[in-house]
Amino acid sequence: MKAAEENVKMVESLEHPFIHIRSRRLHVVIMLMFAFFCLCQMTAPMGMSLSCMLNSTAIAAQTLETNQHNNISFMSEAAQDLLNNSTGTCVALKDGLVMDYGGEFVWSVDWQGYVVVSMFIGGFIFSYPAGFAVDRYSARHLLSFSIAVCTSATLLLPILVYFFDVYGAIIARFFMGIGEAFLVPSLNSIVTRWIPLHEKSLAASLFTAGNQVSGIIGNPLIANICASSLGWQAIFYISGLFGIVWLILWHTTVRNSPQNTKWIKDVELDYLSYHVPMSRKRTIATQKESITPWADMFKSSAFWAIIYSSIMGNMMIAIIFVYIPVYFKDVLGLQVKNNGFYSAMPSLSNLITKIFWGYLMDKLKQKKILTANASVKLSQGLSMFGIAASFYFLRFMDCSTPITSLILFSAVSGFFGLSISGFYTSLLSIAPSHIGTLTSLGTVIGFLGRVGTPLLISFFKTTGTAEEWSNVLLVYVFASASCGLIFVLWGSGDVQPWDHSRKFSSQGQ
Repeated sequence: MKAAEENVKMVESLEHPFIHIRSRRLHVVIMLMFAFFCLCQMTAPMGMSLSCMLNSTAIAAQTLETNQHNNISFMSEAAQDLLNNSTGTCVALKDGLVMDYGGEFVWSVDWQGYVVVSMFIGGFIFSYPAGFAVDRYSARHLLSFSIAVCTSATLLLPILVYFFDVYGAIIARFFMGIGEAFLVPSLNSIVTRWIPLHEKSLAASLFTAGNQVSGIIGNPLIANICASSLGWQAIFYISGLFGIVWLILWHTTVRNSPQNTKWIKDVELDYLSYHVPMSRKRTIATQKESITPWADMFKSSAFWAIIYSSIMGNMMIAIIFVYIPVYFKDVLGLQVKNNGFYSAMPSLSNLITKIFWGYLMDKLKQKKILTANASVKLSQGLSMFGIAASFYFLRFMDCSTPITSLILFSAVSGFFGLSISGFYTSLLSIAPSHIGTLTSLGTVIGFLGRVGTPLLISFFKTTGTAEEWSNVLLVYVFASASCGLIFVLWGSGDVQPWDHSRKFSSQGQ
């Protein structure tokens, strides 16, 4: 008996640093970050890509014919070069000037919205089947399937557009959505097997940093390709290459769990076997325990707080990673290369804040200064209220305030980074036994935010004036503030009583 107790104490005292060159779980998180980077590089910069593909002057002319009461001016990129940053240019922009990056396609604002939203619809339809599959099949293989589908659709998009015009773009984006639907639950399932609860805030900050790395690298890259002689098609071919490289590396280096992986030290394996509930649960799982407790889940206030936060999070992803370049083009009248630089800055601020804040939250939890519950509430509340304030002041910006606009959008993105330690850490924590199902439900309902954002912008935006964008931003002010309030009141960072790993832990102790 004493020997057993001493053995338990020895296991509890095991320490193995997460941030270390020999940390196998850090290697896995880096590969997950690369997966996020590939997905975002192939899907998120559609706003910048569309700006390069479309003939904005011709589109605005069509709008003028439909709405004769609008007062629209036109200016090519060459003309804008002559007047860049001058007072005359800004006055013209305020009067409704349309920037043009010299694209070839004439797709109306409505059709542009359909191109953007088609990916979200694909994700919406396949999100629940993806979560169902992740709880039953290899998350590693499903993640490979996700990137493979996105890579194929990205490489085929220019060909489909050449043959089918806007319909080809819609088809390709729809399949990208299918790929994305499998990525998040697969990735979350791998995290629950590899990362202890007290390391999840930092781990989530690191692997989701692939979004921001894509924004920092991707937007300037796309802008330079757009301004070069390579043509807009090269944007998709180069992005697809990242996916091919990731698939090769993933299948040669990573496995589903620590127990069947290569190149892991015994001390880290023992550490993870004790600290990761999913690993212990898997060894004694029964068929009964795999049944999802639907009634308890739907009665859980923590579950619904995550769902509403997922909707808001998807709205934020849509505007930050798709529509910021469009805003900078419409409202600030930026040249394409300047737009690429400006669009990268919010991603940089998001990357810095999420990693710093995730590290801080994990440290405070380890030192017992903050509980897991207090940590997610503080993070999500500060994130959403900060976003609401930033969007409110953005409503008063125009082409005469480019630097202030950039600072405010960087603040929006920076505050959004805190939500990784908020609702996203809550999602990874409250039900590790049902992470696939929980993630798929959050994704399915959360996708309403992504589907609704293009429709919201199409409703308010016809030619892209500052006044039209002000109405869009006002909606975001109220949505983010309400999200922060709801999560502070009902969100949670603790494993819920209806989760089987909680039941096992209580029985085992």
